[in-house]
Amino acid sequence: MRFVELRLEDVAARLNRFERAGEAPFEAMNLVAEFNQRAYELFGRPLVHALANEPFARLSRAFHPLRLQRWGISDLNPWLWWLAPAAQAVRAQRQAVDAEHPASRIESMLSDVTSASLDSLRALRDAVAEATFFQIYGSLFALYFGGERGGADRAPAADAQQLASDGRALASIERGGYAEALARVAFLIAHEDEPLPLSRLELAHDLIEDYRALLPPLAPDEVRRIGGEQEVIARHDPERAIEALPTLLADPADRDRLLTLLDSVLADRRVQRIEPTARQVAILARIRSVLGARGSSRRPGRAAPAQRGDVTTIEG
Repeated sequence: MRFVELRLEDVAARLNRFERAGEAPFEAMNLVAEFNQRAYELFGRPLVHALANEPFARLSRAFHPLRLQRWGISDLNPWLWWLAPAAQAVRAQRQAVDAEHPASRIESMLSDVTSASLDSLRALRDAVAEATFFQIYGSLFALYFGGERGGADRAPAADAQQLASDGRALASIERGGYAEALARVAFLIAHEDEPLPLSRLELAHDLIEDYRALLPPLAPDEVRRIGGEQEVIARHDPERAIEALPTLLADPADRDRLLTLLDSVLADRRVQRIEPTARQVAILARIRSVLGARGSSRRPGRAAPAQRGDVTTIEG
């Protein structure tokens, strides 16, 4: 199994072949609904206020469809005065019959036919409603009225929103602390966009658990927010992203903590089995050069954490 990282734009390009052109009738319907609402507020609401009295309210409640279908077929209806005596007579003479009795089989057959008929009528009703909707709002006039040209009007707005989001992320290139610096370094030295084996994801999960003491304690929503911002920065301006690392790690303890984490992960035998690319080697060297010399928290001769099934090595 392999995983491929895709942006939402890539997924939309593959799945949305019609570029959201099918939404144009809904835009037209929305405009018509807004017009109807304004027309009701101008002409319908005064009439409703004039008719809003207690006798009319009682009549409306009594003849509401959900109430009418109950009392209309009951002994409250003068035309059905015989319904209550008939129901009592049937109830008094009711007798159970065997499941194989012809009456029971006819009842079961009629029940199945009724159920299938209702399902068919429902599907037919939905199809007619959908066809009617597109006949009304999907015409050329409605498409023009809705202000949509096959989704062309929506693309610039989406692009502008994306540019604004990227601009906010790039504007914060020198703001943050240890968490932002760690996420930025992780995206800078990550592998290029290529199929990712499942074993690589499992290794990343194991490394997070093994080196959790060197990771910042963050809530999941904060991890996603910081990771998204730093990925935008690392993708759009990697050179400035690296040069701004000393600003994020102004505290020597944070800088030494990050370098300790890098050394520990890179010395891990599970990570050493992965052959780094030339780009990763160059970026890692550039990061070390910008961050300067190591601090004193990781002394020579200190052992790396013991790994599952691996031999612990001593550095220095």
